[in-house]
Amino acid sequence: MISKFEIALKEANETENWLIVLHKSNLITCDEFAPLHKKVVKIKILLIASIKTLKQQVK
Repeated sequence: MISKFEIALKEANETENWLIVLHKSNLITCDEFAPLHKKVVKIKILLIASIKTLKQQVK
């Protein structure tokens, strides 16, 4: 389960990077970028917390 969450975190990081590239390239507007970026950050926070919790439970 931990490895699946870690893969999901890597994918979320990649998604965030692509959103930043799209925004800096002016391919998406600030109005399009902001809510998507906010969602990705929330997902990353949840994944990080879940990974930490799972790792503590394994110990």
